[in-house]
Order: sequence, then structure tokens, then C-alpha cells
Amino acid sequence: MTLIATASFFALVTVGLPVAFVLLVISIMFVLNDPAMLPIIHVQRIISGTQSFPLLAIPLFILVGELANLSGVSRQVMGFASLATRPLYGGLAQANIVISTLMSGMSGSALGDTAMNAKILVPSMRRNGYPDGFSAAVTAASSLIAPMIPPGIGMILFGFVCDISVGRLFAGGVIPGAIMAVALMAVTSYVSRVRGYEPPQKRAPTADLLRAAVGIIPALVMPVIIVAGIRGGVFTPSESAAVAVVYVAFLCVIYRQAKFADYVKALRSTATTTSVIMLVLAASAGLGWILTFEQIPQKVGAGLLGVTQDPLLLLLIIGGLLLVCGMFIEGTPLILIFGPMFLPAVVTAGIDPVHYGVFFVFVVHLGGITPPVGTIMFTACAVIGVPISTFAKAVLPYIGVLLGIAVAIAAFPPLSTWLAYL
Repeated sequence: MTLIATASFFALVTVGLPVAFVLLVISIMFVLNDPAMLPIIHVQRIISGTQSFPLLAIPLFILVGELANLSGVSRQVMGFASLATRPLYGGLAQANIVISTLMSGMSGSALGDTAMNAKILVPSMRRNGYPDGFSAAVTAASSLIAPMIPPGIGMILFGFVCDISVGRLFAGGVIPGAIMAVALMAVTSYVSRVRGYEPPQKRAPTADLLRAAVGIIPALVMPVIIVAGIRGGVFTPSESAAVAVVYVAFLCVIYRQAKFADYVKALRSTATTTSVIMLVLAASAGLGWILTFEQIPQKVGAGLLGVTQDPLLLLLIIGGLLLVCGMFIEGTPLILIFGPMFLPAVVTAGIDPVHYGVFFVFVVHLGGITPPVGTIMFTACAVIGVPISTFAKAVLPYIGVLLGIAVAIAAFPPLSTWLAYL
């Protein structure tokens, strides 16, 4: 039955059925096939999967990202990034990465970051002679920084389903996120120099740069408040999300950049995005109960440990599986299904759960920019209007560097655990 369910899963995903409904279909197949699985318990598990106080952080942090785009902070960040990257090869492409890094503390979503930069910054890149394929590749690759730097939605979901401290996961993603930003800027500088994209310009006056730096302080303060507040025991992750909403709402009042209709649109978008996530969460909760009933995690763990008990090799095998799955499936269901499934093997091999979580979330999102059907790739290509084949060629240098970072995270646990246990 497990093999049939697995084949059915990939077949349904391939034909385009939404993942939430795929998970429901698979779980119903198991229930109908095994009389020991009571349908009423399955339904209860589906409902209870969304009835948890920590999950309130998800819609609140989504709302934070929506309000951040309306507050005027994003314009301040864009102005600073444009000035700061003038002396570098590929200034606007570098600004794209800097904006993703600075705004990640207010978005938490790779897809949201991709859509924002594709709409706001790519038209300027186009006017400055950047090919659309390169612009899409930079936008998609830099968006992977957003889930790593607090408050990443993926970290919240992973912490919830694997019962790992969200505060530690938030802290654990900071150093990998910073490494990603530096590495992506280095690749962009090299590619821009070789291909002749936007040569370096005269350095901006120090006074202008300092004035712009003052404007980005609100964006830098929020992730500090979130991590420090959670780690210091001042508030829970859900309460930190509420604090973040109040903080960004205050910025909206101060800057007064949006109209009432814009806030209504932001609330509607938040409700839509939250509904999608919660539907997937409910469906995965039902399937998770069935997998536990069938002892699938234990069987998967035994199988992995039968191959190797070396922590690094085990993480690389898991990473390879996630990377392939991420080419076809969005990151949220992968976190909800595979995160708990691999956990027993990881714990048995002596891998720190926070190390595992940071690596897992990173690789899952890396699959999203990888052809043939990565969801982040599709978002960038759809908004910018780039053929996937063109994107696939342009994104190769970035995928190579990001794979190297994934190996580094797996090989050097302190990259993700030092701040987490500080």
C-alpha cells in the first residue's frame, strides 16, 4: 500500500492537483484500505492539526510582510541598497540581494520576496541593460535568504511539527542567511564583470549614505526584537508576531504611504495565504497520523541508518532527497511531511535538531529555484515574463554556490547552532 500511495502522490502532483488535496486523497486511500484506521479519528486529526496556539504566528507574520510593503520601509531599504552598491559590479543586481537580506526580517517568505523584487526592482534592472533571465535568477536566488533570517515562516512550521524551539531555529538561521548574502553578491559581481553588466559607479557621498542608513534602521530592528524577545523569555513566537504587527502598523502610521484600500487588500492577501497554508497543514496532519500508525517514520529511519550512521553523510542523503522533491513540490508540505519523518534517524545519528532544522529548511527552499517546476522559479518567471529555459541557464551559477553552502551547513554544525545555544 505504501508503494501505491507513493506512486499516486507523485502522479497526482504531476497532473497539477493542489498538494493539499493530494495529501487528503492519499490519507483517504490508507483509511479505506485498513479497517483498523477509524475514519472519525482521521477527521479529528485533520481538524486538530490546525488547533494550536503557536500557529497564530503564521498569519500574523504574513500580515507583517504585507504591511511592511505598505509602510514605506521597503522604499527606504531600496534607496539605501542602491546607494551602497554603486561601487560594485552589477550595482542594481547587488541591490536586489541587499534588499532581500534587509527585508527578510519583515517578510519571512521566499515567494513573497520574489514577487516583491520582481515587481519593484526588475523593471529598473531591465532599463539598465540586464537580461531578464539574469534578473529573474538573481531575484529567485536572493529570495532564499528570507526563510533563513527571522521571522521565517518555514522555521515556524518546522519547529511546530518537529517540536523544536522556534526561537533557537530563528537564531540558527542568521549566520547561514548572512553567508548566503555574501556568497550571492560575490557570484553576482563575477558574472557582471565577465558579461559587462553595469560597471562600478562613483561612490555615493558619505552624508547621503549615512542618511539612507538611518532610514533602514526600522527594518533592522524588528528581527532583533523578535529573536531577543523569544530567547529572553519576554514573549512566545506567537506573541512576538503580534508585537511585530503592532510595530509595523506604527511604521505605517508614521510614514503614511498607503491608502485605506491598500490595507484592505493586504488583509485579504493575508487571509488567502493563511488559508492555503492551513489547508495544507490540516491535510498533512491527517496523513501524519496515518504515517505514524503505519510506523513509516521508524521504517524510513531504519532504512537511512542501514545505509549510514555518519551524521554528515546522513544529512547529505536527506538533502538530496529533499532537493529532488523540492523541484516538484512547494516547501510547506515538504516541511510538514518529511520533517518529522526523518527526525528519528537524525536524532539516533546524534545530529542536533536545530542543525537538522536549519539545513532542512534551507535545502527545501533551494529546490524551489531548481527546474523543472520549482515554485519560486515559476513565480519569478511568471512575474518577469521569462521562459523557464532562459531562467535555467542563468540560475546555474547561483545553484552551484547555494549547493556549496548547503554542504557547509551540513558539515559545520556551529554555523547553525552557535547562535541558537548562545
